[in-house]
Amino acid sequence: MNKKWLPYALVLISVLLIYTLDTFNSRVPEQEKEASTSIPKAVITIDGQEVLYKSGAFSWVEKGIGPVVDQDEPPILFHDLLPVNVKPFSKLKITLPEKAGIETVSVYRSRGDLELGPLPLETIFDDTYTFNNVAGLSTVIIEAGRQDQVYHYTFPIILEEVISYQSQLAEEKGYLAVLELYLPDAQQQNWALEQVNNKYVHKAHSMQVNNVEEARQQFPDLTIEALPYYAIFNHERLLYEANNREDFFKLLKVAAP
Repeated sequence: MNKKWLPYALVLISVLLIYTLDTFNSRVPEQEKEASTSIPKAVITIDGQEVLYKSGAFSWVEKGIGPVVDQDEPPILFHDLLPVNVKPFSKLKITLPEKAGIETVSVYRSRGDLELGPLPLETIFDDTYTFNNVAGLSTVIIEAGRQDQVYHYTFPIILEEVISYQSQLAEEKGYLAVLELYLPDAQQQNWALEQVNNKYVHKAHSMQVNNVEEARQQFPDLTIEALPYYAIFNHERLLYEANNREDFFKLLKVAAP
């Protein structure tokens, strides 16, 4: 190369080098930002079976339509997914990549339709959540957070009714529930939890039926021989039953989950 062109070549190389470095530096923050805001891919299973879900930044649309997640464009309603059939006390597990740096994981399961407003999320540990025994269609929303960023994963479930008195069971382990069935002409006192002298009881249900046959049709898994009928349940099964109110309250004083 002619020596007179050497200074020009050096200047050109310097300009190209500065431009390359400047372009690289300007793109790195964008890439870091994109990586930091991308939604970590989760593996969600219920009793070992993988679940399909929608993920994104959770937001509300107009009342009556429900929540959406913004991973898809346009946003797709979570209930476009088919509900997952779940048995009582099934275990949900969520696995997130370690590089995502997730610090907290919380779960919310609706009862019936979702309502506008803040979600009463329940923080879980070991990334595992146990469903209760309340049957019906509901929505599961999982919130995973790190620093100032929050991600949501959501899907619908149908918790199966395994036994006819499932709705009468205690909803959590370590508690009791009580049931009374009575005839229309019986003197019935409406139970309130404060009237039940047992610290374990968190649900009391008093129900009128016209006759024994109607009671049996409603609860075919209970042995109902006469009315009134009283029963005590834990979260899994029937513990005690009686037809005499005084006998029932004697049992209730000593009953434990």
